[in-house]
Amino acid sequence: MLIFWHGYTSVRIEAKTGEQECTLVTDPYENETSIRYPRTLTPDVVVLSHQDRKRFNLEPIQGTPFIISDPGEYEVKGMFVNGIQDPNADQGLQRPVIYRFQAEGMSLAFLGGLKRVPTETELEALPNIDILILPVGGGEVMDAKTAAGVISTIEPRIVVPLSFDIPGLKAKLGSVDAFCKQLGACQRQNVNRLKIAKKDLPVDQIMVAVLERA
Repeated sequence: MLIFWHGYTSVRIEAKTGEQECTLVTDPYENETSIRYPRTLTPDVVVLSHQDRKRFNLEPIQGTPFIISDPGEYEVKGMFVNGIQDPNADQGLQRPVIYRFQAEGMSLAFLGGLKRVPTETELEALPNIDILILPVGGGEVMDAKTAAGVISTIEPRIVVPLSFDIPGLKAKLGSVDAFCKQLGACQRQNVNRLKIAKKDLPVDQIMVAVLERA
């Protein structure tokens, strides 16, 4: 499996299950954010962390991907997607859609639109997560302190931080260094992409994979 980061809460996941290959992209963003979204992506599926599709920039996406913005269970080319939303959450709570992906024998959670701690109902839908992909820089999504608490609850084996400060960004976001400080012990790897197989998942410590923007 390969995981790339395109900025903010947009990642690209490339997975192969048997003879089926699937590319999944999350949360394409508007260019007015001061960094440009790539126009070369041809995913099989696009998942959005809010049901209001107008929040996202689908125009650069090439091809005819299957677009998911609602809760439910889906399967696209060997990739299993479970969209989760707590219908009983307090109306004052932010209620984005969060996701669990399953491919290549691994379970991934994507919390791209979440600013708060997941509810009990949401957590119950996220057992045994191998790779947790979540924002850490604050603003419209969760900050470093909240993210660190979520990580201690879910206990993944790899964390991929999203939505943190990078050069040229107009938005005021927290740094990935500040996030690692909140974690305390931070086994960090800076990489341009995460290449991982189930057999290579860390056992003793959580690895933080800080991706360069692709």
